[in-house]
Amino acid sequence: MTVEVNGAFREVTLDNRTTLLDTLREHLDLTGAKKGCEHAGQALSSPGLR
Repeated sequence: MTVEVNGAFREVTLDNRTTLLDTLREHLDLTGAKKGCEHAGQALSSPGLR
């Protein structure tokens, strides 16, 4: 899959069980993304998806 992150396109190969957070942290080395509360609606910041 090709993803655009901060204006750069990156190619990643993912298992269908990989979460967006794990993709950011483990495959794209964007370790600033942190796991917050796992309940919907309580996140303070969210990545933009198009």
